[in-house]
Amino acid sequence: MEKISAEDALSLVLDKVRPKEASQNITINEALGRVCACTVYAPIDNPPFDRSPFDGYALRSTDSAGASPEKPVRLRVAGTIYAGDACTKRPEAGTAFRIMTGAMFPAECDCMVMQENVRLENGGAEILISGPVGAYENYVRAGEDIRKGQLLMEAGERLSFAHLAILSAMGFEDVSVKSLPVHGLLCTGDELASAGAPLPAGKIYNSNETLIGLRLRELGFVPRILPVSGDDAGMVASKIDAVIEELDTLITTGAVSVGEKDIFHDVFKILGVEKLFWRLNSKPGGAILCGIYRGRPLLCLSGNPFAALTGFELIVRPVIGKIASRSDLAIRKQRVKLDGDLAAKPIRRFIRACIENGTAKFPAEHMSGQIFSIIGCNCLLDIPAGAALDAGSEAEALLF
Repeated sequence: MEKISAEDALSLVLDKVRPKEASQNITINEALGRVCACTVYAPIDNPPFDRSPFDGYALRSTDSAGASPEKPVRLRVAGTIYAGDACTKRPEAGTAFRIMTGAMFPAECDCMVMQENVRLENGGAEILISGPVGAYENYVRAGEDIRKGQLLMEAGERLSFAHLAILSAMGFEDVSVKSLPVHGLLCTGDELASAGAPLPAGKIYNSNETLIGLRLRELGFVPRILPVSGDDAGMVASKIDAVIEELDTLITTGAVSVGEKDIFHDVFKILGVEKLFWRLNSKPGGAILCGIYRGRPLLCLSGNPFAALTGFELIVRPVIGKIASRSDLAIRKQRVKLDGDLAAKPIRRFIRACIENGTAKFPAEHMSGQIFSIIGCNCLLDIPAGAALDAGSEAEALLF
């Protein structure tokens, strides 16, 4: 297979995957960041009754007619209404009710005056109002925020804290959400050692499991981490065959280039995987092999950490986004100014960078095996083949 562009490679995989349709009911407190599985309408008004926005006195606006500083209106306080009271009181002519913030308005009272705008007399048994109060002044009507039957959220929306607060205000205990896809992660390589043990000569610690696994968690998924495998095609094929039906995707790192131990070409043959593409015409992350096995995408990334991360952002992230009905995981781009010079190279490059105030800062070294400079990285600069760019010039950035 010839090398292809990242865009063409992504299209090949996206054409083969479909959103996961399964759904489940979970509690509101578990649903943050999940995708709503159904359209939700308001079952009640919010607020559910006419209420007071302040502490003060509820009255009939007609009882305040003609009030002035020179000739204030005197009203008798007929009682107190607290937030949470089921108010059944009605005013008599010339009376008002002490009312607290959030309390239900008494029937026939159509306004309220804030407590700082009245003068108390006779130990609070009466109030003096020094100006007329208009009908529905300082008055919150039932349904002013949300009307019964109003569309609250549609299927496919990702649920934020605000969405979930609205559902709580409507009395929902739980919500129907799309079931989370299960993404397997398999790191391969005879050279990999586990953290916490002494590092034998010739070995390296396995950072890809942390890099890709926690990136998946950061995006809202719980990856299924498979035990690290050595460079044995038959063993790897057997592992994949045993778990693939339990997964929605399988992501691997390592063994996808042209070396003697780049075993995934043989793994694909053993399993009969439908190969979609191998190698992008860009660096880093160009060594990426993708196929479909039993309806699931196998997304095989480079073993070099930054190359693996680049392949993840270019291909894996939008693919798992489609499966999860997460439009926020699609490729997003922004034009930025460069903080330094970039010499021309004969191949398209994706340079790690950090955007601050519209300017992209990037490290001097861009090797795919380097991991330290990933700290603070929030985008990939897309540098075309043959392009030499000076500081201050613009480039397109793919946002993390």
